[in-house]
Amino acid sequence: MPDQVIPAIERLFQDLGVEIVEERVLHFIIQEIHTGKTLAEALREPYVENNTTPAWRRQVLERPVLVKAVEEEIERSFKSRGG
Repeated sequence: MPDQVIPAIERLFQDLGVEIVEERVLHFIIQEIHTGKTLAEALREPYVENNTTPAWRRQVLERPVLVKAVEEEIERSFKSRGG
Protein backbone atom coordinates (compact mmCIF):
# COMPACT_ATOMS: atom_id res chain seq x y z
CA MET A 1 0.00 0.00 0.00
CA PRO A 2 2.76 2.58 0.78
CA ASP A 3 4.07 2.02 -2.73
CA GLN A 4 0.74 3.34 -3.98
CA VAL A 5 0.68 6.42 -1.74
CA ILE A 6 3.93 7.99 -2.95
CA PRO A 7 2.86 7.94 -6.63
CA ALA A 8 -0.51 9.37 -5.57
CA ILE A 9 1.24 12.21 -3.73
CA GLU A 10 3.51 12.79 -6.71
CA ARG A 11 0.50 12.97 -9.06
CA LEU A 12 -1.19 15.50 -6.81
CA PHE A 13 1.90 17.68 -6.79
CA GLN A 14 2.23 17.32 -10.56
CA ASP A 15 -1.29 18.68 -10.76
CA LEU A 16 -0.02 21.72 -8.86
CA GLY A 17 2.65 22.25 -11.52
CA VAL A 18 5.59 21.21 -9.37
CA GLU A 19 8.94 22.16 -10.79
CA ILE A 20 12.30 20.67 -9.81
CA VAL A 21 12.83 23.19 -7.00
CA GLU A 22 9.36 22.48 -5.67
CA GLU A 23 10.07 18.75 -5.86
CA ARG A 24 13.10 19.30 -3.64
CA VAL A 25 10.93 21.34 -1.32
CA LEU A 26 8.44 18.47 -1.21
CA HIS A 27 11.19 16.09 -0.12
CA PHE A 28 12.23 18.59 2.55
CA ILE A 29 8.63 18.84 3.77
CA ILE A 30 8.36 15.07 4.04
CA GLN A 31 11.62 14.94 6.01
CA GLU A 32 10.34 17.63 8.36
CA ILE A 33 7.10 15.72 8.87
CA HIS A 34 9.08 12.58 9.67
CA THR A 35 10.83 14.54 12.43
CA GLY A 36 7.44 15.24 14.03
CA LYS A 37 6.32 18.52 12.49
CA THR A 38 2.86 18.98 11.08
CA LEU A 39 2.39 19.77 7.41
CA ALA A 40 1.50 23.37 8.34
CA GLU A 41 4.67 23.71 10.43
CA ALA A 42 6.81 22.26 7.65
CA LEU A 43 5.30 24.72 5.18
CA ARG A 44 6.39 27.60 7.43
CA GLU A 45 10.04 26.56 7.44
CA PRO A 46 12.34 29.23 5.92
CA TYR A 47 13.61 26.82 3.25
CA VAL A 48 10.05 26.18 2.10
CA GLU A 49 9.01 29.83 2.25
CA ASN A 50 12.11 30.94 0.33
CA ASN A 51 11.57 28.43 -2.48
CA THR A 52 7.81 28.50 -2.98
CA THR A 53 5.09 31.08 -3.37
CA PRO A 54 2.39 31.76 -0.78
CA ALA A 55 -0.14 30.60 -3.38
CA TRP A 56 1.64 27.26 -3.79
CA ARG A 57 1.71 26.72 -0.01
CA ARG A 58 -1.99 27.61 0.24
CA GLN A 59 -2.80 25.12 -2.50
CA VAL A 60 -0.99 22.39 -0.62
CA LEU A 61 -2.96 23.09 2.55
CA GLU A 62 -6.24 23.40 0.67
CA ARG A 63 -5.92 19.97 -0.93
CA PRO A 64 -7.47 17.67 1.69
CA VAL A 65 -6.63 14.61 -0.40
CA LEU A 66 -2.96 15.56 -0.32
CA VAL A 67 -2.97 16.31 3.39
CA LYS A 68 -4.67 12.96 4.08
CA ALA A 69 -2.21 11.07 1.86
CA VAL A 70 0.76 12.66 3.64
CA GLU A 71 -0.71 11.89 7.06
CA GLU A 72 -1.42 8.28 6.09
CA GLU A 73 2.08 7.80 4.73
CA ILE A 74 3.59 9.16 7.94
CA GLU A 75 1.39 6.92 10.07
CA ARG A 76 2.45 3.87 8.03
CA SER A 77 6.07 4.91 8.31
CA PHE A 78 5.87 5.11 12.10
CA LYS A 79 4.07 1.76 12.33
CA SER A 80 6.67 0.08 10.15
CA ARG A 81 9.42 1.40 12.44
CA GLY A 82 7.64 0.10 15.51
CA GLY A 83 6.58 3.57 16.66
